[in-house]
Amino acid sequence: MVTIKDVAKKSGVAISTVSNVLNNVEVVSEETREKVLNAVEELKYVPNMNAKFLKSCKKNTIGLFLPSIQGDFYKMLMQAIHLQCKMRGYLLNIYVSNENTSEEIYGMILSSGVEGAIILNERLTNEYIDRITEKKMPVVFIDREFSGDHISSVIINNSEGAALAVEYLIKQGHRRIGYIHGIENYDDEARFRAYVGVLEKYSLPIDQSIILRGYFEEAVAYSEMRVLLLKGIQLPDAFFCANDEMAWGCIRALNEAGIKVPDQVSIMGFDDNTLAPYYNPPLTTIHSPVTELGNVSATELLRLLQYDQPAEGKIYRLSPGLVTRDSCKLCI
Repeated sequence: MVTIKDVAKKSGVAISTVSNVLNNVEVVSEETREKVLNAVEELKYVPNMNAKFLKSCKKNTIGLFLPSIQGDFYKMLMQAIHLQCKMRGYLLNIYVSNENTSEEIYGMILSSGVEGAIILNERLTNEYIDRITEKKMPVVFIDREFSGDHISSVIINNSEGAALAVEYLIKQGHRRIGYIHGIENYDDEARFRAYVGVLEKYSLPIDQSIILRGYFEEAVAYSEMRVLLLKGIQLPDAFFCANDEMAWGCIRALNEAGIKVPDQVSIMGFDDNTLAPYYNPPLTTIHSPVTELGNVSATELLRLLQYDQPAEGKIYRLSPGLVTRDSCKLCI
């Protein structure tokens, strides 16, 4: 019996590409489509209609599309969305794109067969977002600002949170404040803009030598701080880190070098992850409402799914808050 695997081998493409051709997903080029259809004809392949039927009947199923499931943020987000779906009788399918291209993510979303989607992925370009919205599938974007018929967004107000952080450090008497970047995405860009904006507001220096990039990872931030120390660059009064993991990486590097936090350098994080109170010292940070982010995203998607005709979407902005612990000190 000829299978979809045989068709993929014959046409020299991936099984997922064959599936996209057979399901008329637009992501495939015309040349590839013709190659696959020729292989289907030559091999006399007949799709398994039972499987096709089951896949196309995913009513009451929501898709959550993420770039990763590693780390505290994603775990809390998934748990909150899953709980809301469970309470309302919906199944939740989770799709992880990792290093997939925008085109591949687009194909994954369209071929999933889910009734609606919650999407958190910076790799998905505006071109493919426009294509998704044309399909009239109800969608809620996390940390991407879009709205329209059947399209909503839920955003954590990163600018507000970062401004809170830097204002707090300044009120504590700090004047030379460094910044640790994450990856180049919506969250980090908004947090960095607010950092720059507050320093400019108070006419404080923006020193490029104490602006590092830790890619939201503890190990990278640790290494970057070690390099800074080896260069002999004068440490700032405080570092504002774009997430808690990087803040902990900085604290570790400073502690190993005999530099005391917060006596010699204050460290501020962002997110308030579950480990933040247990760092040494416990981390002063910005509480990011991740559980609320999941609850609102799921509730909004379920609202959009209630209507036979496309419903008007909304944009929700969630406010973070300051959590003071022991990693920042008052400078006199």
